[in-house]
Amino acid sequence: MRKSILLLIIWLLIVAKISAQTNAIKNGVFNVEKNKNDWFIHIPDSLLGKPFLAVTRFVSTPADLGFHGGELIDSKMLYFEKREKTIFLRALITKISADNNADISLAVNSSNENPIIAAFKTDSSNVKTDKNASYRIKFTDFIKEDNQITGFSNHVKAKFGVASIKNELSYIENVSTFPTNIEIVTVKTYTSKGESAKAAAAKQTGLMTFKINTSFVLLPEIPMKKRYFDSRVGFFTDDFREFSDNQQKVKKRIVVSRWRLEPKNDEDLQKLKRGELIEPKKQIVYYIDPSTPKQWRKYLIQGVEDWNVAFEQAGWKNAITAKEWPENDSTMSLEDARFSVIRYLASPTSNAYGPRICDPRTGEILESHIGWYHNVMQIIHDWYMVQAGTIDPRAQKMIFDDELMGQLIRFVSSHEVGHTLGLKHNMGASFATPADSLRNKNWVEKYGHTASIMDYARFNYAAQPEDNISEKGIFPRINDYDKWAIEWGYRYFADNESAENEAVKLSEITTSRLKNNPRLWFGGEGNDNDPRAQTEDLGDNQMKTATLGIQNLKKVIKNLPEWTFEEDNSAENLSQVYNSALKQYKRYIGHAIHNIAGVYVTKQAPSQQGTIYVPEDKERCKEALNFLKDNVFTCPEWLISEPYVKMLDRNPENFIRPIAEMTIAGITAINVFSTLYNYSEDSNVYQLTDYINDIIDLTFNNTKNPSKWEMYIQRQTVIKVSKNLKTASDGEIRPFYRLMLEKISKKISHAGNSEITKAHFKDLNFIIENSSKGLGGENSGKKTEK
Repeated sequence: MRKSILLLIIWLLIVAKISAQTNAIKNGVFNVEKNKNDWFIHIPDSLLGKPFLAVTRFVSTPADLGFHGGELIDSKMLYFEKREKTIFLRALITKISADNNADISLAVNSSNENPIIAAFKTDSSNVKTDKNASYRIKFTDFIKEDNQITGFSNHVKAKFGVASIKNELSYIENVSTFPTNIEIVTVKTYTSKGESAKAAAAKQTGLMTFKINTSFVLLPEIPMKKRYFDSRVGFFTDDFREFSDNQQKVKKRIVVSRWRLEPKNDEDLQKLKRGELIEPKKQIVYYIDPSTPKQWRKYLIQGVEDWNVAFEQAGWKNAITAKEWPENDSTMSLEDARFSVIRYLASPTSNAYGPRICDPRTGEILESHIGWYHNVMQIIHDWYMVQAGTIDPRAQKMIFDDELMGQLIRFVSSHEVGHTLGLKHNMGASFATPADSLRNKNWVEKYGHTASIMDYARFNYAAQPEDNISEKGIFPRINDYDKWAIEWGYRYFADNESAENEAVKLSEITTSRLKNNPRLWFGGEGNDNDPRAQTEDLGDNQMKTATLGIQNLKKVIKNLPEWTFEEDNSAENLSQVYNSALKQYKRYIGHAIHNIAGVYVTKQAPSQQGTIYVPEDKERCKEALNFLKDNVFTCPEWLISEPYVKMLDRNPENFIRPIAEMTIAGITAINVFSTLYNYSEDSNVYQLTDYINDIIDLTFNNTKNPSKWEMYIQRQTVIKVSKNLKTASDGEIRPFYRLMLEKISKKISHAGNSEITKAHFKDLNFIIENSSKGLGGENSGKKTEK
């Protein structure tokens, strides 16, 4: 009897252990099942061929990697396909498209074979009914092993110094299923590539362990209507080639990235048509990472909700909000691709960024994880102290009051959220502000110092202490351009309107609005050498605003020892902020350089008539050169004359020499010479030979007894021009570098009043004489445009 009872207990324990190893089926978009150490998913017939977005993010990372939990690894569009007893997982490539009813769709499909990523055998546990079938596949090996969906691509591996996966040191932590998505959490260990590995763990052990989350999110059954890109409004885009039976040329379609905002019902649609504000069917919601320090959360939330004023111009109220993360809700995960989160990252990096995850078919933004580095507070502290320290006494210390730092966080939050709404930088927005208005208290507090928060126009550095301008006239804000861009991207048209018809209407609206309001101009991201669209600049005349900025900067430099003092690390603070002040000065010089031989680029609709490319007027170029004469060619002694600077470097001139080198390189650059040459038939443009003569007059003004600084300027001029002579591929430009060197050689051939200066000029002549060695005849290379 006792033996039978003992056997029964043993049998019950075995059953219990087996039961513990087999979890009940979890129901969701795909049913999920665990059996011992294996994971299975059930794929219904109804979801075969339906597109999913696989979004893979870090949950946690090795120390010192430079990437953190919550940051994106990769995203791909996928679908499942069944062939006999095998389920294939394919990547969906959307770079070419055609209507399925068109004859040409057969040719498009035959030219667009989607790659098979994985194959799974179905097993005998498949469930079949009259209406549907569900196929059970083992997902374990695919999830656990290395692949480009739930692991790292070769590109990512190279970036992190990752080699091969150690399967025995990796495991699946959990698989959860929800109505529209599956969340897979894995822990994966990789060997490192020795010297190329960044993480501390890799250097100490040769191994790196990552926790990774992959979301498989079902894409919308009805795709969002596309909105076609207009280069006059700055949105992020995706593109594809569109084929149709009736076309005589393949169309390149470019769609913008935007959230789907729709009326809840027909009643709301009618209200919208009448001009009434309505709430969207689905609000845009951002969550605040619970690891965010509590004192900053409300400011991040304000930065998100500040955008409602822009959405109101597009017809929506309460379109966007932010909430604190519900920490006790077990149904939510920070890595879940259904939720947009401002992720707070424990990093010494001074930055923040705003990415988007989009439906590649339409540009619909599905979610965003804004990366907010803890140390972003250092850079915004230094920006504010250096740019606004003379006009806001709150900026004159190392630890800002919570309210000031909170408002700085709010402005950065708004900027990054703007990116996640689809907006690019608009580096030309600040050009809409007259330089003379930046000191006008009433004007700047009403209109702001820049027309867009998407510009890199941090603070009103042109304002002077006696102007008594408040925070409202110092800080950027969501402004005219931002409201217009959101209106353009999110204005709702009736459902019977095609994307093509909407594009025509929007183009007409854009033409009219830009004609009547220059504050709505999109100046681009500062990559096309348009001097109106520069980073970190202010106003419609950068030389005027930089001169005002330098007046303030001189006061900042004098006061830094007092403003940066702390008992424990004042020397570190002083060095940190002094270097920020140097960077600010370097920006001012860069703004002037970019006004030399610049080209204004004004995008237009095909129906518009006008000149897109207009070269910079010669008077503005000369104004820029005169600015450089006063602030670079004349040594900026004030930057290095304070006693404390000698404690930061044994030779303080080392701090300012790179600025001089940058200036000479900029004004003698090949693209500058090329632009002036290409527009030489325009009498309003600086003639290249006149320009060369003026540079020589500026840099070799003193050939009798030049100072140490002047000799450095002269040496850099000869070195840079000699280098350009050798590297210029344009045969039409090279003769002008020769001409410049010949003129310099003639000017210095008998120069110098002392042994030092004579040796200096003799050496410069030696460089000039050797500059043409190895050069053959003139090349007929293609001219380069600036």
